[in-house]
Amino acid sequence: MFKYKLQHTRRSLYRTWLVCLFVSIGGISFVWLSCGKKGSPRPPERPLPPAVEDLRYAIQGDMVELSWTQPATAGGNASKPASIKVLRAVLSKEEIKCENCPVRFEAVAEIPIHTATSRKEDLRTLRYTEKIDLGYRYIYKVIVFDKYGIGSKNSNVVQFDH
Repeated sequence: MFKYKLQHTRRSLYRTWLVCLFVSIGGISFVWLSCGKKGSPRPPERPLPPAVEDLRYAIQGDMVELSWTQPATAGGNASKPASIKVLRAVLSKEEIKCENCPVRFEAVAEIPIHTATSRKEDLRTLRYTEKIDLGYRYIYKVIVFDKYGIGSKNSNVVQFDH
């Protein structure tokens, strides 16, 4: 009877060990093969909004008026432009002389874009006006943002001394 229990126990341990081994190998194989591409998750890539390409300026006394054409809506899955930020850098005479110093832009305005379906509306001219002081170099650029906060490439840069 003791011999029977010992053989029965060995068979049970052997079966249990085999079941555990197969379950472990199956579980590891399932996880390894079924998870897809390994790596950290990335959000889907979205095309940038269209950039402004025709930024220009006009000085009238102590005021500067920036103007540009509202960018047309890009095709594909790109979002429609929602706003435009006007960025400005003001350099003093000392800062102008420094060739290797970085130019620091700051946002001075955010202009909402009212999108429409007609093509005439896409070619509308937008304007921004502000007062400027004498003795400085002004540098401006604009960036288009979509409703998700994704920004376009920088527009062309305009600069002038006043």
